[in-house]
Amino acid sequence: MAPVDTTIRRMRLCRFLVILVAIVKVYGGSFSEDHLVDRLLSGYNTDARPVKNSSSPVTVAIDIALAQLINVNDRQQDIMVNIWMRQYWTDEFLSWNPDDYYGLDVVRIQSSAIWRPDIVIYNGIFAEGYAELPDTKVTITSDGSVTYLYPFTFKAACKINVEDFPYDTQTCPLKFGSWSYDGLAIDVVNKSSHGDLEFEHNGIWTVIDLPAQRNVVTYPASEVPYPDVTFHVVIQRQSLFYVFFIFFPSVLIVFISLISFMLPPETGEKLSLSITMLLSLVVYMQLVNTTLPTTSRYIPLVGRFFGATIIIVAMTTMLSIFVISLHFSNPNPKPPPSWLKRMMGMSQEVFVMEWLFCGCGRRASHSFAKEELQTGRQHHRKKSNKDIVLLSMRSAIEKSISTVCRERSFSQSRSTSDFLTNRLLVKLDDIICKMNRVKEERGLEEQKQDVLSEWNEVAARMDRVFLLIFVVVAVAACTTTSML
Repeated sequence: MAPVDTTIRRMRLCRFLVILVAIVKVYGGSFSEDHLVDRLLSGYNTDARPVKNSSSPVTVAIDIALAQLINVNDRQQDIMVNIWMRQYWTDEFLSWNPDDYYGLDVVRIQSSAIWRPDIVIYNGIFAEGYAELPDTKVTITSDGSVTYLYPFTFKAACKINVEDFPYDTQTCPLKFGSWSYDGLAIDVVNKSSHGDLEFEHNGIWTVIDLPAQRNVVTYPASEVPYPDVTFHVVIQRQSLFYVFFIFFPSVLIVFISLISFMLPPETGEKLSLSITMLLSLVVYMQLVNTTLPTTSRYIPLVGRFFGATIIIVAMTTMLSIFVISLHFSNPNPKPPPSWLKRMMGMSQEVFVMEWLFCGCGRRASHSFAKEELQTGRQHHRKKSNKDIVLLSMRSAIEKSISTVCRERSFSQSRSTSDFLTNRLLVKLDDIICKMNRVKEERGLEEQKQDVLSEWNEVAARMDRVFLLIFVVVAVAACTTTSML
């Protein structure tokens, strides 16, 4: 029985030792972390650089992740971003042997309890409620490596070049470096060649790239180097909003203003339409200018577009005035010059000209003109015949009155007969003169109307020519400005 009891005792002892070791590991590990933190921070100076050799620099590696592009202010020349800042360095006073603390290799403590590099953004803009660093915890490993991660929202100055607006691509630098230490005390380097894009998509901008670049600057007053790490935020504007709400209405206004060339001058709305479209473009241009920075170094693409469209609409307005003046000529107009008629295709029939100027008060054809001329001659002959008839009637009436007066000499005297004859002849002469005067006035009025009709036709044909020319100019201007 003795060997059996000995075996049972040994088994119970082994179980007790296993349980004891487990308890020591659990409770002893927790105690060792607290003891480790106390030991690391005992006598620690947060103002002194964490190096045992004061001539050695502290190498701080910087990396960022772009979390959100909050706003890009074109007029104020700044951007607002939210980034996740990452800083890495080695603290020689925060190292330990993990075996002395039951394999404990990592601890996390408040960042304000240890030394931190004074890394700031050089081109930052002060804004209330922004650029405040949160007091997050730092991660420390047994070899003294410190990882400091925290979110950071700030405004930064950015030179916005809107020359190609709204098809522009901007590059905004974020320059980080130590504010108090030079490169001999803190050596700032970039951890990777590019930052991370943990980006929430913006409705206006798309982040294309985030390259990192280390720079070393030596100022004239001192030969000490000052390193920095600059992250270039490359963003591209999404142009759909501006094309739909600015460019498309402006192009539509231009082509509506060109329709004024198709309106007859008699409507009275030809000039008012052009002026209304011109004012609409000016208002659109002012609305766009309120969002762009004020600069005299270049003219933005949108400014060149509006300038071209305003010039086109202004020219249509001036030419509309010219056409209206041709249509409503002076009371005593002269016929259009022969060279102008030839230029407008009014001298001879050409199929292309007739097709081009269809509906522009086309003149009568040559055969129809001959028929009209013959009809006019016959009408003139009829009028001449009427005059001959009137004269014959005058002579016949005169003879009849003389005969009647001779036959009735017994009742009337010779003087009375002459008096009646003269009165009738005077009345008849007045009638003939009035008829001739009416005929002459009608002829002058018809001639004036013919001249006015010719000028109206010239004005209508000029409207058609200007319409074609400015349609081509408008299409070319819009295409050119959109491709620049």
